[in-house]
Amino acid sequence: MKLKQLQQALYLGKTSSLDLYHQSVRLHQQHQDKNAIGAISPLAKNQAEQADLERKKGKSKGLLHGIPILIKDNIMYADGTPTTANSYALKDFIPKINAPFVEALLKAGVVLLGKANLSEFAYFMGDEKMPSGYGSMYGQVKHPTDETIDPYGSSTGSAVAVALGIVPIAIGTETNGSLMAPAFQTQIVAFKPSLGMVPQTGIIPIAPSQDVAGPMATSVYDCAVAMDVIAIEDPLDRKTKTFSRPFEFVETLSQPLSKKRIGYVYFSNQPYDREDIEVLDRSKKKWIAMGHEIVEIKMELPPLDNYPTLMREFKVSLNQFLRTYHQPNMPKTLQEIIQFNLENADRCLRYGQATLIASEKMPNKLDATYHTLIKTLKNEAGQFQNMLVQKQMDVIVTPTWLGFAPIYGNPSLCLPMGYINGKPKGLVLVAQIGHDQELLHIGHQFFD
Repeated sequence: MKLKQLQQALYLGKTSSLDLYHQSVRLHQQHQDKNAIGAISPLAKNQAEQADLERKKGKSKGLLHGIPILIKDNIMYADGTPTTANSYALKDFIPKINAPFVEALLKAGVVLLGKANLSEFAYFMGDEKMPSGYGSMYGQVKHPTDETIDPYGSSTGSAVAVALGIVPIAIGTETNGSLMAPAFQTQIVAFKPSLGMVPQTGIIPIAPSQDVAGPMATSVYDCAVAMDVIAIEDPLDRKTKTFSRPFEFVETLSQPLSKKRIGYVYFSNQPYDREDIEVLDRSKKKWIAMGHEIVEIKMELPPLDNYPTLMREFKVSLNQFLRTYHQPNMPKTLQEIIQFNLENADRCLRYGQATLIASEKMPNKLDATYHTLIKTLKNEAGQFQNMLVQKQMDVIVTPTWLGFAPIYGNPSLCLPMGYINGKPKGLVLVAQIGHDQELLHIGHQFFD
């Protein structure tokens, strides 16, 4: 059920937040084989009861008041349950504080149902045989409707929980594709904000140059509601100072949409398949019928080799995170995680830890080599940003997720387009950095 329907039912007294809590738990139990949720929060039921009391007194805290949502289990939440990144090595990490945007969600009156499952360390651990959605703490997440389809990751549990209707909104994270890909595969909406729009503080990191949290839902409107809450400034994350605040994402959606220039990118060295072309052609007709202009762009897809920089950032940022938030009995360093996994190999090393080992071999700081690599990478990934500016386009559209937006920091939006010949298909829209409101506005008019 979409957020507007839930809000109306709560307003009319046809349901309560406690009812919604119990419904979410029942659906979780009914679909437990899909393994979307790692842990149900022990605080969620009381939050639902409190929301109902506040509503009776006319003290609604906003559009998310009393609504059950999930956060990905790499986001700190001090509810007494561990934040594990689906790694058994972090089973004893029980945060004492909330991530800043989690605190903002709680102040907005949400019922924080629990922590969504994910690929271990956000799919930055094992070898190429490690399936998306797998981890040593909570096991394997499965596609909601067709288990032969890879759910992709790492925000697999967040996507599957939304697709199954367990919650209307979940918060995932993305370094490179981890919001777009699982949303695409499970046929839901996901929004990756501009880098710095949502604080990174309290997220178990891969790479601070890319990591960002964002909402997953079944409509663009629902994502915009979540963004109005989580797009906050954080004194511990200087990137959030890049953008003036506050934003008004939902209010923007109701405004008239002027004529837009919509760019469709075709790659000379990586042609789209027949189903992709069908989706692109169908969407073009809709944009044109809405009065927008289509601009076709042909270019060569660069390799965008992200791993040399991710390997270096992961070691440095994870070690810093572990030092900052250390709890008794949990590893203090990446090296200690690797050693813990070796000592618990039957459970922890089903698919090895090749990525962790490779990262551990990197320098202990971000050196000159890193800065040279990241500069080159950002220059390559900036091609979408440059095209948007130079060709005066409002969005770029592709039938798949690509590295340009996450590496450079552009906002992106995944819109499901259905299954064609059994394959999930969708559109990914990319806008200029900081044009998050405009991107959600365009996506809302096209999809909702």
